[in-house]
Amino acid sequence: MDTIIRISNVTIQCLKNVKYGTFKTNSTFLQQNKADVVGFYGQNGSGKTAVVEAFSLLKALLQAKKLPDKELKLIYFKEKSIELHIEFLITNLLGQYFVKYFVELQEGIETLKVVKETLFYKENKSGKRFRELVSKQGDKISIRNKKMEAFRENQRVNLMVANHLAEENATSFIFRKELTSVFESFCNEEENEIIKNLKHDFNKDFHVIDTIHYGLLVANLVMPFSVHVEGKRGNIPYELRDTMLLPREMFTTIEKVVEQTNIVLTTIIPGLFIKVREINVEKMSSGEDGVRFEFLSVKGDIELPLRSESQGVLKIISILSTLIAVYNNPNACVVIDELDAGIFEYLLGEMLEVINENGKGQLFFTSHNLRILEVLPIQNLWFTTLNEEQRYLQLKGVKKLSNARDIYLRAIQLGGQDEAMYNETNMYDIKKSFRKAGKIID
Repeated sequence: MDTIIRISNVTIQCLKNVKYGTFKTNSTFLQQNKADVVGFYGQNGSGKTAVVEAFSLLKALLQAKKLPDKELKLIYFKEKSIELHIEFLITNLLGQYFVKYFVELQEGIETLKVVKETLFYKENKSGKRFRELVSKQGDKISIRNKKMEAFRENQRVNLMVANHLAEENATSFIFRKELTSVFESFCNEEENEIIKNLKHDFNKDFHVIDTIHYGLLVANLVMPFSVHVEGKRGNIPYELRDTMLLPREMFTTIEKVVEQTNIVLTTIIPGLFIKVREINVEKMSSGEDGVRFEFLSVKGDIELPLRSESQGVLKIISILSTLIAVYNNPNACVVIDELDAGIFEYLLGEMLEVINENGKGQLFFTSHNLRILEVLPIQNLWFTTLNEEQRYLQLKGVKKLSNARDIYLRAIQLGGQDEAMYNETNMYDIKKSFRKAGKIID
């Protein structure tokens, strides 16, 4: 049986402007090979980007990378810490498991730091209860409910080293490589497999594409070229205003991604494909041979530098490899902030409808474009509210054949949902404010 890991529930506390918010996905053990597309809608500044920030934090924790700078002010105003509760469904060779991951983050000297971290699991069998796998709070560490005193001396040393490095480098404790040998000797086979599933299997197919990604495109500086092909993951920052030099192996990966991307690109933007033009081979500072190349946009007999294309086309090209992964890979989990930015609304609706009906992976996105509400089922959509202590909800009163777009607009204008969803504006006040501002200019 292939390993499949899905996110099933997320709870966010005190992150940016979300004091409390929770949402769930449509993934179940019976539908782990079916696409799970989850969209977030709402007024500006109402908590959509906090969802992406939560996933960005999860990515950093799984990779045991340094957490964000505290100057980013991710903690809700006047609160002391961020809490994330993330639940997974894991199917592997040994069985099916519910897994809960909890982390609490506070401000450190320069960055956020982990102050508490726990991992629980239970089998998908009747009567089973959650068991603690790992827990850390400050220097208090336990594995399988056994405190440090229960470990052999070499294991205690590894635990202390991992704890020291996690605190010194502002990373996760649970997912540090120094704990691998401790887990292998102290945990059973299914517990080791669960940790590996999260740390490696899920993490390698987990992509978070935030607004910084698109901002670089808007400035026509860099196109972060997302990569998801066999054996290769991540993104390569392609400098739009110049040629680029990469190691031969990475250049070969780029060629594979372009070949993969063109198959879909020519169907959604007829007549367009991209080409990699190898310029020359030159020595890199490491001493190895590198390939200098550039991306070209090709339409018929016309070849132009890729930077000549619109921001929308560049956006599609930059994320297409990850969308292809969501369509084909049940283990792919892709998060995209402002998916609709720069993309023609009808085309966006077509792509999401195809992925939702025929895809296999998970896709989370934020958007302002209401066209998507006409093509996705209502259970795939979450809406932000004005209540900072209950930020996310799903629309009620929607029948199977109802148009979610109409229901949402009615909720904005007339209410009728469990929480207010829009901070009402007045057209007369807007006109008056524009006139008043104009007098200052004069």
